[in-house]
Amino acid sequence: MICIYCQKEFEPSKYRRTKQRACGDPVCQRKRQRDNLDSWQGRNPLYYRIKRMDPVWRAKARQRAKRWRTSHRDRIQAYRAATMDQYRVYMREYMRRYRATIREKAAPSLPKE
Repeated sequence: MICIYCQKEFEPSKYRRTKQRACGDPVCQRKRQRDNLDSWQGRNPLYYRIKRMDPVWRAKARQRAKRWRTSHRDRIQAYRAATMDQYRVYMREYMRRYRATIREKAAPSLPKE
């Protein structure tokens, strides 16, 4: 059988002999999973959006997150301590870009000739 992603020949699984279309290569498997997810999301476009629009669900999700944050405070502090250097570099670059856009907006534009 020929893999639909890498076009290489492969021996299909004995359990999925007629339905398997991708080889066992990790790259091909990731592509297959991505295609399956895209297909599912195409058939169910509002699956996650409906939940987020529901105020009761949002309130429960907020409570659940707050409960987790208060009970796992040490994990959050350890994560922040471990990633603080990366965060500082990221924020420094982010603020440079942000300030540059502010300056561009505030600068008077010159008339074009």
